[in-house]
Order: sequence, then structure tokens, then C-alpha cells
Amino acid sequence: MVTSTQSALWAPNAPPDGGMFNAGEIVEVEGRPGEWELMKPGPGPGVWTVESARLEDRVSAKVSVSALQRLADAPHIRRGDLVMQRYPEQERAAVVGAVVRLGQWVALKSYTLRDGGVCRALDSVDRLEVVTAEQLAAAIRLDVVHGTHVGRIVQAVVTARAGQFRVVCRCAPGAGEICHNGRKVTWCPSLDSAHQLWDWHVNVGSAA
Repeated sequence: MVTSTQSALWAPNAPPDGGMFNAGEIVEVEGRPGEWELMKPGPGPGVWTVESARLEDRVSAKVSVSALQRLADAPHIRRGDLVMQRYPEQERAAVVGAVVRLGQWVALKSYTLRDGGVCRALDSVDRLEVVTAEQLAAAIRLDVVHGTHVGRIVQAVVTARAGQFRVVCRCAPGAGEICHNGRKVTWCPSLDSAHQLWDWHVNVGSAA
């Protein structure tokens, strides 16, 4: 029988450990080989449901909080995180599924293609940065066209370039960066300066 006092101390989805651990963390479990992913608290106080942290043949178990041990090199991302590769020109985000150790920490990530299909891929955790849907929605993505020039102005979301703008044109060699004063101008500090670079490129630069 559960008393009213016990009910106040425990809710079905409340952390059973006072918030010490969180769902999605990879930990060791005393007395069990390998590494384990925390899936959900319970059932009951002081218990976590865990799954073996591997891609296939995962095993589920219920273990005591006291048996959980943090990893010194635990990955910084977890299941359900929205992530981007840690390159400033990256535009696509993916959702993290399983996180496992394959020599190094890797994440099984997935994203939806334009045709509605789902692409899944493994990626090194070291190359991934957690982002939010709000960050992605706020990032500016502009297609720009002038005569035969077809280009884009894209705002970076991650790395030290976050908030800056990349200007590219199909007529430019390589990755499409525009060359100004003898050097490639990959990033502009503001949207206005990005538009100014584009205007210079289509009106002056391409004729130089």
C-alpha cells in the first residue's frame, strides 16, 4: 500500500534520484558488463529502466540508482537531441537516436529528405553540436538571382561563425565563395554586408 507521503515523494515520470541522472545518459551499471543507456525512471522509486548501449540486440533491465556509475568520457549528446555537424557552413540538422561506442562515441542520426523519406547515418559525436529548433528557424536562408548569377546568402548556426553570413554563387569556382580584392570572402558580419558583397559581385566583381 502506498501512503500519501510516499505519493508526494514519487511521481510516475519523476527522476528517482533527485535529478542526478537524466534519460539518454550513457552509464555503467555495477555488476553488469558493458555500457547502458538510461531510458526512463521507474517503475517505483530509486529505479531506472536501462538498455544496453549498442545498435543491435539491445537488452532492457531495471536497476537501482545506487548501481549507476557515470563514465569519465560520457558523450555530450543523447537520444532525442537535435544536432548539426560542427562546420559553420552546415545547414541540415538531424535527430539523434542511439549513441554507442564503436572505438569512439558515434550517434545514429536521422533526418527527413525532401521527398519525405528518412535518411539515417552514423556520425562521430565529436563532430556534432546540439542546436534548437528555434535556432534553425531563425537562421536566414536566401536565394539570390541576378541575370546569369544564381547564389545564396546563408547564416551560420554553429561554431564561432554563428550569426555570420556566407555568400556563394554558382559562377564562382570551388565551393562558390566570392573573390574580392584578391581573396575569397567566405563570411560577412551582417546581412547588409552580405547583400553588399552580392551586389558588388554581380555588378562589378564578375566583370573584373
